[in-house]
Amino acid sequence: MSTRPTEPFRQEHEALLEHLEHIRLAGREIPRLSPEEREAVVGRVLDFLHGTLLPHAEAEEAVLYPEWARLVGYPDAAVPMVHDHRAIVARVEQLAATPRDDADTLQELLYGLYALILVHFRKEEDLQLPVFDEQPKEVVEQVLRRMESHAGGAHVQA
Repeated sequence: MSTRPTEPFRQEHEALLEHLEHIRLAGREIPRLSPEEREAVVGRVLDFLHGTLLPHAEAEEAVLYPEWARLVGYPDAAVPMVHDHRAIVARVEQLAATPRDDADTLQELLYGLYALILVHFRKEEDLQLPVFDEQPKEVVEQVLRRMESHAGGAHVQA
């Protein structure tokens, strides 16, 4: 049985999805927490988003998306994916700026981030990765190495 060339990328997504589940659970907890506890929970979420998820997104934009657009023969193919990233960044910024005593807004932003990131990952896995799976393994390995280099070690290892 052969594995898909994109298996390392899919494994990374699985590791990121574990963290993403923490965002959903944080949204559920927020109304029951004190502002101090909210600060700690939101701080952990923001640390993950700024330290891991956003560098992952930047690496995708710099390496994965242009290569995918080249492979499918349409230079603007990844524009919707970049748009998702901009929406995610905007919500991360809103989350960072929201007062910790505003439980309703915090909860809304956490649930929104969870849904947006989850759908974004599914689009990558359902639309982009199959194109890479049709390429020689060496092509995919090179893309993954370039992404890892671009992310500066911020990638999650499965």
